[in-house]
Amino acid sequence: MKPDLIKGTLVVLHAVERHALSSEQHDALRHSRLLLHFILGSEEEGMFKAFLENVDTAPPPLVLSFATKDEADNWLLNHPAPPHGAVIGVASERYHVAYSRQLEYRNLLRLPSEAELAQMEESEDEGEDAAEDETEPPNPFERTRFSLFELYRWACFHLHPMEQRISSPEEREAIRTTRIAFDFVMYVGEEHGFEDFLRSLHAARTSRPLQSFATREAAESWLETQPEPPPPAVVAIGGELYAVGYNRRREVRVLIRIPQQRELDAGPPAAV
Repeated sequence: MKPDLIKGTLVVLHAVERHALSSEQHDALRHSRLLLHFILGSEEEGMFKAFLENVDTAPPPLVLSFATKDEADNWLLNHPAPPHGAVIGVASERYHVAYSRQLEYRNLLRLPSEAELAQMEESEDEGEDAAEDETEPPNPFERTRFSLFELYRWACFHLHPMEQRISSPEEREAIRTTRIAFDFVMYVGEEHGFEDFLRSLHAARTSRPLQSFATREAAESWLETQPEPPPPAVVAIGGELYAVGYNRRREVRVLIRIPQQRELDAGPPAAV
């Protein structure tokens, strides 16, 4: 596995731009790059690498593990911003974290075991194969509420034609990595975190930073004084802009670098 997996993938995705033939395909690549910047800034590149290595051969690493259900329930009850969608381990079973910010609803939903999944797959094999749906998914930006899964479906639909035109193994691998990155962000429960990052990106283009700092150390000292999780905001450090975020798995505040416009636009690769 390359040491700078995400930075290398970001560079290759710029080369993939030449295969984009529509505004939707360019936009799918743009949001793919934003997602990779989000993973990198959330300090989750290490776990993403482990997820990527195991995606085809073994179950991905659990986001968190608990010895008992009581322990997991207590963690969920006291978490300031539970990782909605994350898969956690409780003893020998797996659970899906369900959390609604609007309703303040939180629950752990048990996932089927491997044996139960095998039985379900056997039952599906006995029925007729469903026809593959090639209908374009709805535009996720026209929804009233953000859905990372809908963005994932839409982006994959528009990335697929480009992948078919690509002969370079490196570029095909970059698109594969991008698709898995969407899976990863949902798997670790950072849908709300990525939604906040997109809002911060818009705020960075339309308003001044909330705070300005000369050094990263000064910004991190200020960040430690903020609520947990901190409200979404944009701060400046030197000549760079950062989104104030929160890593829900590790329960730590983070500063996520906001890429400059030239890094997101189509064209030659920009330094990351």
